Amino acid sequence: MKRAALLALLLTVALAAVAAVAVAKLRDPLRAPDGAIPFLAHVFPVPADHGERGAVGEFGAGRNDGRVHEGFDILARCGAPATAAITGKVRKTGYDPVLYGHYLEIHGLGEHRSYFYAHLKRPPFVHRGERVWAGERVGVVGKTGNAWSVGCMLHFEIHVDGRPIDPKPALERWDVWS
Repeated sequence: MKRAALLALLLTVALAAVAAVAVAKLRDPLRAPDGAIPFLAHVFPVPADHGERGAVGEFGAGRNDGRVHEGFDILARCGAPATAAITGKVRKTGYDPVLYGHYLEIHGLGEHRSYFYAHLKRPPFVHRGERVWAGERVGVVGKTGNAWSVGCMLHFEIHVDGRPIDPKPALERWDVWS
């Protein structure tokens, strides 16, 4: 009988530990209990105070030259960190003086999705072909390209099989900062 009681006690302690880990993950979904960054979790790309630009910064908003906005603009202070939204591989980096300024594209590991970041303050911290982890700092928010006149922001796009989709629903799910 003592052996059964001891086993029951050990099982109770083990279940309590598992529950504690689950609660810790709920409190900070960006970190595993040991402080590591989860392998495939999506994370919000600006882990700092941020806001929205309004209708003009949303997916599908018209532009003067007949284009439509293919991303979502996240307002944040210049120099705020920009982090990888997913574990993946850097597909391209570069500079476009007309539209995007300093930019970066990450292809999600095990996904048919790519994540595009624009208006970074300076060149990204990562390079083409490099593996990045969800939550890894890949650059800083800026106002390069055509953002120079509207202020500091991260222009963020999601492409599925090469076609842009509205990133706002995903960003709202990932946002633990607001």
